[in-house]
Amino acid sequence: MAAPRKENIRDAILDATSELLRETDFENISLAKIANAAGVSKGTIYYYYSNKDDILFDVADRYLNGLMDELIQWVDNRDKDTSLVRMIGFVLQRGMADEFGNLRLYLIGASVSGHDALRRRYVDLYAQFQRTLASRISQRAPQADADYIAWLILVITDGLLIQKQLDPPNFSSEDFLNKSVKLLDFASKDDFMNNNSQ
Repeated sequence: MAAPRKENIRDAILDATSELLRETDFENISLAKIANAAGVSKGTIYYYYSNKDDILFDVADRYLNGLMDELIQWVDNRDKDTSLVRMIGFVLQRGMADEFGNLRLYLIGASVSGHDALRRRYVDLYAQFQRTLASRISQRAPQADADYIAWLILVITDGLLIQKQLDPPNFSSEDFLNKSVKLLDFASKDDFMNNNSQ
């Protein structure tokens, strides 16, 4: 029987860590717990990762790169209506429906509360995501202030995720999303989000 490939073991470790992060904080997850969930030995984990933070970095990288890849595939699909308004709606909907919302909130929380290495990593990935989003916005609406719209989408997406996780009784995330897309569509027609507006 052939030995498992390196990528498969690394993926198993990251999958197990992601699943554990859906249930508990990273500080409460031991390497032994990750190894058990991944079906590998603790020594195997040390073969791939020197510490728990390195695992968290790879989880963050894989998670954010997955979101970016989804966006690029959706936008580059020429068979779809990928107008600016539809793209904004897609990004907001995808961000709100994220099955790993707790993981994303954990990564943000850890980043802003003292985990400097993770913060730097997360900020770099966020900037990359913003640049990718801005470039796609520029393709769809060359006159638009793509940098501003990209940051606006990311800020709204994070806010929607927080409200969805908090689940306040008088807040409908779907309703908010639909009204936000309509407002952004109206604003784009009113020249509010264009580069040449004052």
